[in-house]
Amino acid sequence: MNPHHLRTFLAVRRHLNYTRAAEEVFLTQPAVSRQVRQLEEKLGVRLFEQIGKSLHLTDAGETLAVEAEKLLGAMERTAEAVRSHRSAERGSIRIGASTTPGFYLLPDLLGQFHRRFPKVALHYTVENSLRIEQMLVRNELDLGFVGANLSSRELELKPLVEDEIVCFTSPSHRLAKVRRIAPSSLEEEMWIIREKGSATRLLFEDWLLSRKGAIRKSIELTCPETCKALVRAGIGISFMSVHGLRAEIRAKYLVKILVTEMSLKRPIYLAKHSDKRNSPVMESFLAIVEIALPKLTTPRGYGGR
Repeated sequence: MNPHHLRTFLAVRRHLNYTRAAEEVFLTQPAVSRQVRQLEEKLGVRLFEQIGKSLHLTDAGETLAVEAEKLLGAMERTAEAVRSHRSAERGSIRIGASTTPGFYLLPDLLGQFHRRFPKVALHYTVENSLRIEQMLVRNELDLGFVGANLSSRELELKPLVEDEIVCFTSPSHRLAKVRRIAPSSLEEEMWIIREKGSATRLLFEDWLLSRKGAIRKSIELTCPETCKALVRAGIGISFMSVHGLRAEIRAKYLVKILVTEMSLKRPIYLAKHSDKRNSPVMESFLAIVEIALPKLTTPRGYGGR
């Protein structure tokens, strides 16, 4: 089975549009249609069906999409295993991170790595934990750093450092002066929260529900820095990794809210595909992580008020 045809098929599946798929794979629209038709003839099934003006994937197409991603990922990992014998001075590395490590822990490590290996092409992606998991499985990333225990059996996870989720608000908010508050008393507050798919949000909501609490009113955002900005403006309260609040708490722009029985600690994990072999470039980056990450996460300046 031609891997180029499979990549073209996956592009059509992503866009459900032959013209946009052709733009992605740098082919003409007739060439894309021809490759899909050749795949259908070889397999003896329809992969797409046209209903009105919309293109839809058939059940056979869904099956092929899953298997094609596995096959292409395995082929790329095989090529990487051979290329891994090259020097760490050149090459590339694709690193992905969920929001907490991606915003607050990895940038310093990436800077150290770039200064030491300036000729290595560095590709960096920050997404929620679910998206990082998907990209690792599809071999779109070499290494992932996440705050959730990912579910895919194809991935290996290694805990690196401890993280803690805390509630916080503006110093001007009425809760800033409350010594300690019960979880159930937070229901009427306006919450500034991350989007669904965020490991931080899932962890906190599960804990709050277990304590008979719930989030009734909220503003949902994808960026943690925007969450902090709205909280600092006095609009509501939020929760976040203590690593992301270090500077603001130290400067007294934000304060922790002490919630009864709240102790939400979790590991930050290194994740990689179980079939992935570490290249010299990956080994060099992981050596920097092992040495420098514990220093970055030393709990200084995290005090409450």
